[in-house]
Order: sequence, then structure tokens, then C-alpha cells
Amino acid sequence: MTSGVPHDPEGHEAQIPDRYMSHALHYPTIEFSDLDAFKRSLLIWDRIHRIVPSGYVPEDHAEIVTAVGAGVVQNLTVDDTEKSRAANRFLDFYALRESPNTRLVWPAGFSSETFTRINPDKIDAKLLPLFEQLARRLTADGFLEVPHEHAGGYMFYLAAAVAQQRALELTTDSSDYWAVGTYFANEGGFTEYVYDEQADAYLANLAIDDLLPNDLASVDIDVLLRFREDTVELRNAFQRELKLLQNEISRCNNKEHARYIVEDFIKRFERAKAEYRASLGFFRKADVYSIFSVGLPVAASIIALPIAGGDPYTPVRLGVGALIGAVSALATREMGYKPKSVGSYLVDAERLTRTPNWLLHRKFEEFIND
Repeated sequence: MTSGVPHDPEGHEAQIPDRYMSHALHYPTIEFSDLDAFKRSLLIWDRIHRIVPSGYVPEDHAEIVTAVGAGVVQNLTVDDTEKSRAANRFLDFYALRESPNTRLVWPAGFSSETFTRINPDKIDAKLLPLFEQLARRLTADGFLEVPHEHAGGYMFYLAAAVAQQRALELTTDSSDYWAVGTYFANEGGFTEYVYDEQADAYLANLAIDDLLPNDLASVDIDVLLRFREDTVELRNAFQRELKLLQNEISRCNNKEHARYIVEDFIKRFERAKAEYRASLGFFRKADVYSIFSVGLPVAASIIALPIAGGDPYTPVRLGVGALIGAVSALATREMGYKPKSVGSYLVDAERLTRTPNWLLHRKFEEFIND
């Protein structure tokens, strides 16, 4: 049985593609529901892709249409072969997690029974309408190999599989969607024990909290596109150092290496971020900065470094404007390896707290168990 997202059980160091982390796949919706968050995303990514069924015309805001015309937003078509391959792997993925012989879980957030008894404020209540929408789109697209009740989960799975296949990062502006997408981006490597202080590895959240302007709604898209052209080298330098830092954090498995990361990679990242941040002074400096963050698999050693013996879920600052904390324990014992994650980003549209991993931990707990 396969997960659809290749892994590297040997622990070899990942190679960084030439374009670093400059291209991302927006999920799970086709349209961009928050224009302000979309504009902030343009300050991170060189190009944003989205999966659009053949024959479907997105109902885009005029400024999104401009971005599409400029090539900043690109529509991806997933052909029948890709969808069929992903569907078969998804059904294997689901069957493994429903098997009594594994502790890996199929999240309660996908259960129709769960939806009948949830609090309207829970993550499941917010996801249900989206799952129904995705199921209708799956049916309208003439692709019925996945049962209707699993269509919502499959569409998230498909996004992770397409991102991995095409060397894209994943990006969304909803913490609820992030919880689901990150589950699949990490190969579903989770048990019901989301909170576990004694785990060997964790899904962590690396948050950058002093870079992006908080409000770009009033900034014309043409102005933003010109700014992107003028600052492409600074943005690419920031992208590269962030990707290098992520890779080092993910492959770290001892405290000596963790200290090296703090002393070397963090300092390099801080320099690249500071230079890019200075260019963002073009926008109003009075604005409170918005958080964006990424989920990544880490060994316990990197979480425990700053405060030995501390709670891995307590966020700690790695450097200026960067903090990290656990979101969930990873089931490395059950899987036999630490999953090779697809980068799963959240560009905050919800004004998250200054310690987002706590909120994301709660969202993840609700998705897995409630």
C-alpha cells in the first residue's frame, strides 16, 4: 500500500530545486476567497498555481484576473491518468488507516457521524460545506472512482500528490484547511495521540511573524506586481534561505546539529529576511505585521534545544522574527521512518495569535479526534 507521497527512509539530504520554494499550489478551493491574503502571498511566491478542471471558468475578482493575465497565477489541469493513479493510492491510504492492524488514524473530521454531533465552532463544522462542495465538483468532473463520502478528503490528498509530483509547495489562507492539507502533506503519519511529550518526532510549525504587511487590501494589484518585479532578487534570496533552514531543521536528529543550525542557518536566514523586509517599507510601516508559517516534520531534538526538558508544544524563538513549536506528535514508530513532507504553508487571513502553533495544535486535535 502506498501513500502517494514518496518518502526517503534512508534519511538522505533532500536536494533543493533550482527555483527553491518560489512556486506554490493554492488549495483546496479554485477561487481565492480572501483578496488581502492573496496579495500577501504574492510577496512570498513567484508564482501561485491552482487545480482547475477542464472547461471550468473560475469566478475571479478583477484583480485576480489581472494577476492571471500577468502569469503570476497559473491554472493546472490534472489529466485522467494522474487522477486515476492518485485515486487508487488514496483508496489504499484510506484502507490502511481503517485496518485494525495499524494505529495510524483516519481523522474523525472526515466522518459524517462526527458532523452530526459537533459544535458549530469546531473545525469539522467549518469543513463540512467545503467537503460537500468538493464532492459535487468531483462528480461534475466525471470522476467517480472515489466514493462520494471520501471525495473531500481525496481532493486534499490530490493537492498534496500534485504538489509533490510537480515540485510545488502547498499554500492556503485558512487554519482549518491547513490542518487537513498538512495531514496529507505528511503522509497521514499520525495516531490519535496528537499531544505526546515523549514522541520521537513532531509536526512542527515554523512561523515568521515580522515580515508581511498586515493590510494590502488598498494596494492596487498593478502596484504590487511592479514591486515584485523590482524586488525579485531580494525575494528569491529570502526564499532560498528559508528553504535551506527548513531542510536543515527537518533533517536534524541531534542537539549538536541543532546548535549548528541556530548558529549558522538561522543567522543567514535573518540576514536575507532583514534585507527583504527593508524593501517592504514601500508599504505602510505602521501596519502590524502578519504571520505566515509552514508545517514540517522534525526530530524531538530540535524542539527541545532551547529549553532542555521543556514542553515541545511551547513555542520558542529561534531567531529574530522566527519561532517554532510542535503541532502534533508524528507516528514515526508506526511508519518506520520520518515522513518527507511537502511544504505546507499558511498565509494568515485570520489574525492568528503571536504563538500560532498552539492554535494550530488545537485545530489539528479537533480534526484528528473530535
